[in-house]
Amino acid sequence: MKVTFNGLQKDVAHVAELLPGRFFCGIGVCFGCVAEINGVPEVRACRHPLRDGDVITTDDRHRP
Repeated sequence: MKVTFNGLQKDVAHVAELLPGRFFCGIGVCFGCVAEINGVPEVRACRHPLRDGDVITTDDRHRP
């Protein structure tokens, strides 16, 4: 899927590909993947089903 991550276009299959070290718990109990998705703040990205065109913004704009 094509998404915008911190202002950059990315082609990914899952949000874990965008996280540092590909850290991924997948059950929503930690805060390692909290992001703003499509204007909604504090979303646990690991639980968000990605869709083409999603806009994902993290506090750390320097992630890959």
